[in-house]
Parts: sequence; structure tokens; C-alpha cells
Amino acid sequence: MTTDLHANTTTAYVPERRQTPHPREYAHIVLKTARTKDMIAWYCKALGMSVVLETPFISFLTWDDSQDRLALIEVPQAAAMRGPQSNLHHVAFTYDRLADTVSVYRALKAEGIEPHWCVNHGVATSFYYHDPDQNSVELSVENFPDRDTLNAWLRTGAFNRNPIGVTLDPDELAARVESGEPEASILQPHPEHGDLLQPELERIMRERQAQA
Repeated sequence: MTTDLHANTTTAYVPERRQTPHPREYAHIVLKTARTKDMIAWYCKALGMSVVLETPFISFLTWDDSQDRLALIEVPQAAAMRGPQSNLHHVAFTYDRLADTVSVYRALKAEGIEPHWCVNHGVATSFYYHDPDQNSVELSVENFPDRDTLNAWLRTGAFNRNPIGVTLDPDELAARVESGEPEASILQPHPEHGDLLQPELERIMRERQAQA
């Protein structure tokens, strides 16, 4: 199988912030589901959320002092589209430390919940999970401490050649963190990042065909 990636010839670059009004942050996501109880339990385990309000129609969850970071709208089974059939590809949550995502990985694995993908994106290192409705949820840590160092790497063109990243073994990644290896030495683009696009694209295409 061959895949032709028609990439923009402009090298990726994180621009200066525009002066027009912009949001402070993403406020929340809202999902429809026929499995509210299962979804509440999963998000409380995976993201450390707590229930603000649970009703037969809508439930609100949060992990901080916001009124909600996640809302779940209860719908009949026939109206609840599972992840692969929806237009939502995934939602992503950023953590400050790789140790935190590894702690979540260990806790979820002990309950039989394992990531469907672990990857070094070059710009970030991530664990991807499926919630009970098969929505993909990314738990991510940024690889670069600031915009300047990120842009220095982007100027190499490696991200243009491979905007996906390099698949990792989650147990090996967790073991590196738990061994005491400094996170700064782990949170680096994979040395072969710019050379491994084709295998990653072929893997993703195989997964999509299997889900069809």
C-alpha cells in the first residue's frame, strides 16, 4: 500500500498570538450517549473528574472549579452514534508531567483499560484511549517547554514530513518514567521522526479498514 501525502510546502510554525479577541480556553465538551452511567464512571477514572449534577436528561462533570468540563446528554440507544460513526475524531487533554499520564496508564491498566495507541507526535507524547462509546480520548504532554524551542524543531522540516509521529510501546515508556529517567530526556522527538511517516500512515489505514 502506498499513500501520497500532499503536504503544504510551508514549514510548520507556531505564530505570534493575534491581537483580536480570543477565548481564554476550551470550556467543555458535550457528548450524547445512551450509556450515561458507564461514561460517568469511565471519565471519573480516566480524567479524575467528579459529578457536579446527574439527571435523567443531562449530567455535568468537572475536574477543577469550573461548573463543567464535560456534559453528557442522555439519548435513546438508536440516537447514540458510537465513536467510529461520528465526525468527532478525538478530544485531547494536556497534562503538566509525563509522570501523571503514566500514573493514569497504570491505574487504568489495572482495571483492564488499555490505550489503543501510544505515540510520540514530535510536538507531544500521548496515550489514546477509547471511552465506553468508543470516542477516542488523548492524554498528552507537550515535548517542548516554550514556543521558541518548538519552532526551532519545526524549522527542521521533520514535522512537515511526518505530522503523525512514531508509535511507542506504552509499557516501555512507563518504565522509563518510573526508572527515574528525567522527563526532559524522554520528551524529545523520536530520532527517526522524519523518516517513519509511511509505516504510520499504513497502520492508520489498516485500522480504518478494519473499522469499516
